[in-house]
Amino acid sequence: MDTTLKRLVEDRKFLFFGGKGGVGKTTMAAATAVWLADSDYDTLIVATDPTVSLSAIYEQKIGETDITKIDIVKNLCGLNINPKKATGIFQKRLEGMMQSFTSLLGSEVTSTPCAEEMAAFDQFVSFLQDNQYDHVVFDTAPTGHTLRELSMPFDWSGYMSNQIKNRKEVSAALGLIDDEGMLDNLRKEKERYDQAVKSLSDERLSAFNLVLLPEKLPIEETARAVDDLARFGIRVQTLIVNEVIPPEVLKGNWFLERRRATQEKYLGEIAIRFNDTPRRDIPLLETDVYGVEKLRKVARFLYEQ
Repeated sequence: MDTTLKRLVEDRKFLFFGGKGGVGKTTMAAATAVWLADSDYDTLIVATDPTVSLSAIYEQKIGETDITKIDIVKNLCGLNINPKKATGIFQKRLEGMMQSFTSLLGSEVTSTPCAEEMAAFDQFVSFLQDNQYDHVVFDTAPTGHTLRELSMPFDWSGYMSNQIKNRKEVSAALGLIDDEGMLDNLRKEKERYDQAVKSLSDERLSAFNLVLLPEKLPIEETARAVDDLARFGIRVQTLIVNEVIPPEVLKGNWFLERRRATQEKYLGEIAIRFNDTPRRDIPLLETDVYGVEKLRKVARFLYEQ
């Protein structure tokens, strides 16, 4: 048995599952969370994709602002971040210093269209400082959106650095006295985001796994994601190829044989283009995957075969 992926998820605290929309990343993240919880790890799954609800796959209501205990699985909790509701949390957290923020950075900090993304990422960052759970599994948004989120702490941290610097220069030029409390709050926020960046790129803490199908467009999207993540110092540690047709089900069915032949071509391309990245193939199942027992079935393909 290839235990590479099993060791990876057991040894890293923060586990990310991303990829093009519709390839099954939510399924892989949810199955991984169940497997870890079943293995007696205290586990939290966090969905950062606003279009996906963990409630459907776990067949129970999962909170959008508060962590929810998943009833049928011990040791497992979930949160489905809703960017609109996260904005309220973000503003409430900053309430004590909002006047300082808006006086320095302008009211556009919370009124621009990116405010929801900032708020969602702010909530996301809080879980990268978690000391409660053994593992935190992130079901991330489709790749392009994820990369935009990943770029946010870089941009936001840099922006705050510039504002601190500019504030000091202007105050010195005009002979004003700086509000050190405000500047200290800004520094703390910058340090918080800087630490998040370090956690994301620290392979002792975090593992990024990309999910794809043996098809042309998901392969191209995956190749771009691997390159783009590398720009942030993040190495993709595993590829999960989903919905691979098992040879034993063909039985002379011309349609399945044709589809399998097409998949064989793309599986070969994946092997060549991503030859340095460990890979796990997951078979196409006879039903869609929802509910804990079906997730456990997927988890067995991921970690026990």
